[in-house]
Amino acid sequence: MEIYQRIFEYAPDAQLIIDQAGRITLANTQAETLFGYDRSELIGQPVEMLMPPRFAARHVGHRNRFKGEAHSRPMGSAAELFGQRKDGQEFPVDIMLSPMILHGNHLILCVVRDITERKAAQDALARQTAELRRLHAELELLAKHDGLTGLYNWRAFYEHAGQMLKTAHRRQEHATLLLLDLDHFKQINDNFGHAEGDRVLQAVASTLKATARDTDIVARHGGEEFVVAALGLNETEGLAAAERLRAAIAAIENMKKPASASIGIATLAPQPGKQNISRVLAELLDQADQALYAAKNAGRNQVCHYSRLDSLAQPRSQPMS
Repeated sequence: MEIYQRIFEYAPDAQLIIDQAGRITLANTQAETLFGYDRSELIGQPVEMLMPPRFAARHVGHRNRFKGEAHSRPMGSAAELFGQRKDGQEFPVDIMLSPMILHGNHLILCVVRDITERKAAQDALARQTAELRRLHAELELLAKHDGLTGLYNWRAFYEHAGQMLKTAHRRQEHATLLLLDLDHFKQINDNFGHAEGDRVLQAVASTLKATARDTDIVARHGGEEFVVAALGLNETEGLAAAERLRAAIAAIENMKKPASASIGIATLAPQPGKQNISRVLAELLDQADQALYAAKNAGRNQVCHYSRLDSLAQPRSQPMS
């Protein structure tokens, strides 16, 4: 029996023997060290004295249920637990419980392990993981969005517009592309500086997002060009949507020079049979680009649909501005 007493006394973890009433009947040296109590202060006291008050009341019910179940509970099987030292300091613990019978009395062996260092390492790892996830999300955002305006970039637009065209084909709906170019944008940069030019681009991007439908795909096409893809809009509806966008841009306030945009529109009617989505998207963009050039050539700050181009319209021979 003496060897078991020595094992109990000098075990590396705090060990307590708890009776059926929840009182501490035995405590080893490590229990004194861990909790800061002299052994004489522990014996006969409720085990709840070793835990923060916010847990103590609930623990009585847990203890009574465990007493009725009478089974061992290994380390690591409990929820987050805390002990409390004599000086009031709290610390995270892991606990092993094992029912036992000694001299006909039903007791519980309670082994308490301080996991402060392990918990700190887990918390540090959790913070690092959260930071890595945040950085990954930022990288994904940067990969798909324009850094200046926050709109989809060209790569993301091509992906989402392709999906939109597949949906349009499956549902046999119209799809419309609107290609926008800010008028005389070079003059803004030349006369007021690139900072003002950036401010205009940001204002236009915000206006497009606010004016377009939630289901529309809005992207920066590059430079001072933007593109909007809309599902379910026929030619007439596409023209109306383009006019709303044009008017919204013209109404932007607090710019050093009023902004305006020319808009080219191309509409895809429902098509039977299989489609090459990449080719269809490229054709729509080319048609919208031709319509945009016609809008510029006709005086700017207006909209033009590809289907209404003059049959004698020539390909663009000079850069737009």
